[in-house]
Amino acid sequence: MRRGVAVLIALAVMLSARAAVAQDNCQHVTVRDGSIYGCAYGSGSPTIVLAAGAGLGSRTWDRLVPDFAGIGRVITFDRPGFGRSAAVSGPRTPTRIAEELAQFLEGISASGPLLLVGHSMGGVHSLRFADLFPDSVMGVVLLDTPPPGFEEERLTLLTEQEREVRRQMLAAGPVDAPDVVGREREGANQEQWSFSSFPTTTPLAVVVADRQNFGTLGSPEAHRALWLRASERWLSLSSDSRIVVAEGSGHMVHHERQEIVVDVVGRMAAGRR
Repeated sequence: MRRGVAVLIALAVMLSARAAVAQDNCQHVTVRDGSIYGCAYGSGSPTIVLAAGAGLGSRTWDRLVPDFAGIGRVITFDRPGFGRSAAVSGPRTPTRIAEELAQFLEGISASGPLLLVGHSMGGVHSLRFADLFPDSVMGVVLLDTPPPGFEEERLTLLTEQEREVRRQMLAAGPVDAPDVVGREREGANQEQWSFSSFPTTTPLAVVVADRQNFGTLGSPEAHRALWLRASERWLSLSSDSRIVVAEGSGHMVHHERQEIVVDVVGRMAAGRR
């Protein structure tokens, strides 16, 4: 009985702490022809900006916000077309998304140094932001971000028949995905992922899952091995870079191996490897 009471008290304290963190500054900020809804949590430095992956809104970070708020100020946001941010017209390229993010951060008074954490395509958006606004960024953390050239190389792992099926799948896109997901994918394909202006001395951490689900085409083991090898290419962007393999995790690495992600962000915020 006493143990049960202790557990309930501990749970109540944890929920109370999370609620306290959740009660913070949330608002819509005008960007170009639309607006972005986002929230700021905690205080201190650095400012940790969390960029969600394709098809995901800011709620994907809910479980990590309390941990990150113990490191610095935390910013979450919904890209136009997700969560509480209405869709906007025009192309949805990484450049445009990064420029909108800059406008949002200015509107919410999020000053540097910025530590950008991007999951999946959110990592590409974070890299483009650092590419465009290098002086405001003190570090970037990529969470299972698609490595450059992976989609083309994975075709070499398939039979001719499987390659044709894969091409048809890419052309059709996700059947039940909102329109903005396809527009962001098209926008990403319009731009080169070279990031030639990325500040080469800015710390970069690449967290990679080793249990990705690549569907039923080809060998899962071969696809995962290629994903790991190709992810190392991101390291060339910075002279201060490292890769961390989140063993046993699928693509949602910030959910499945939360402790690894918090540790990597905490080390970078403290200036440690």
